[in-house]
Amino acid sequence: MKNYLFPNRFKTISGWIFYLSLIIGSYLWFTDQFDDLLVVPVPDLFGTDDFLRPNGIWIHNGILDELLTIIIIVAGIIHSFSREKVEDELISKLRLDSLIWSLYVNYAIMILATLLIFGLSYFHILVFNLFTIILFFNLRLRYSLHKHYAS
Repeated sequence: MKNYLFPNRFKTISGWIFYLSLIIGSYLWFTDQFDDLLVVPVPDLFGTDDFLRPNGIWIHNGILDELLTIIIIVAGIIHSFSREKVEDELISKLRLDSLIWSLYVNYAIMILATLLIFGLSYFHILVFNLFTIILFFNLRLRYSLHKHYAS
């Protein structure tokens, strides 16, 4: 597994970027301010079939939500899969166990949400679900490493 890990020097900066952008993205999501910020013309390839508009296929859209989504996912993956200072077999096992645990918890929440939540609220859960695997994995791995180093 060591061959697929990023260097340790990326862990701190990607962690800061991941958690800060997750907090900022959550705040903007709950306050519904995404559409007001960073409005630029973007191609609307699949949204409408009206190619006879004066602007053609271009529309004005706030792209902050797309940018934050990409930043959260990329920073989360880099933070999740950066080497520890001492990367041995035990750390690899803790990493694998944390990944499996995060998948189980994430899909258990998804199954419960599918059975119990409907309408637009379900869509919000799906959007939230984009980030929960990475978040649960990071939290579980940090907790496991903390327990390991404390003992």
